[in-house]
Amino acid sequence: MLLLIGASVPVAVFVVWWVMHSRRMNKSKMKMDSKNKFAEPGTRWSKSQHEYYVEQFYETGLEGKHDFHSGYLNFGFWVNGNKDYLEASEELLRQVVEPTGYDSQAQHLDVANGMGTQDIYFYNKYKPKSIDMVDITLSHHIICKKRIEEHGLTDRLRAHYGSAMDLPFGDEEFTHVTCVEGGAHFPVRERFFEEAFRVLKPGGHIGLADYARPKYPSNIIEYTVANLGAKAWNSPARNFYPLDEFKQHMEKAGFVDVVVRDVGEYTIPGYYEESMRAQAELSKIRGWFTTYVLCRILDELCLWIYKKRVMTYVLAHGRKPE
Repeated sequence: MLLLIGASVPVAVFVVWWVMHSRRMNKSKMKMDSKNKFAEPGTRWSKSQHEYYVEQFYETGLEGKHDFHSGYLNFGFWVNGNKDYLEASEELLRQVVEPTGYDSQAQHLDVANGMGTQDIYFYNKYKPKSIDMVDITLSHHIICKKRIEEHGLTDRLRAHYGSAMDLPFGDEEFTHVTCVEGGAHFPVRERFFEEAFRVLKPGGHIGLADYARPKYPSNIIEYTVANLGAKAWNSPARNFYPLDEFKQHMEKAGFVDVVVRDVGEYTIPGYYEESMRAQAELSKIRGWFTTYVLCRILDELCLWIYKKRVMTYVLAHGRKPE
């Protein structure tokens, strides 16, 4: 098995290079295509900023893709034999907010909120006082605003184009801060913890769905594959550390009652199976080669890294002291 994985490392290197090269080419084409209603000019990130490359990663190919899976982007939380992605996705959202006492009194900030589908779900299910959303991807921001308008929720939901490293809000504005799968992409996740603590009211809660390492790589193959995976997903390798370090970073930012729980068994295998089920539909959006070769290899590498316990999925919760 090690020999097989070792032989596949050069293939993985090529795949990572090809994916990144294709994204650059597709991004340039998208920006020049005046018919693409989501490719509006005005990105605020420079090429010297990590945010610029994360934005590229998520903007490429949004035309025709923004309604896939109803606009949800998360891994899902797969329990009770469920095979339906939308049900799994919304179960994950419940796992993020319900331990925080989220209810109709919540003043909610959702960071890295994607295209807004999850925030419409939060509002329809829990009827919070307000939801503010921040995302660094311009196209996500534009689509999110359109969705809010279509649902008639502009008086309760407000979309912002900005970075988790410098949240565009004053101190102590929110009762709840959430972030679903965005933390691994942040230039420095610990800076986000500090910003989330700053904008929370005393007694406010944070709920996260994120990634961590059960253990550090134990050999060169695990190290290489893990770091290639991080690079392909535009996630700084320094953002992947063990669960106890994740907890310590949250506590250092000021949070108390911190719990970080490994839920990889309920997320990664289920999402892998969903990716296999959705290949035919995805190929119409991404193309045959990208779907059945490039993305398939990346999915296999992700599952392999998880099975080797070098990466897992976590739910994390904490509270700002009164």
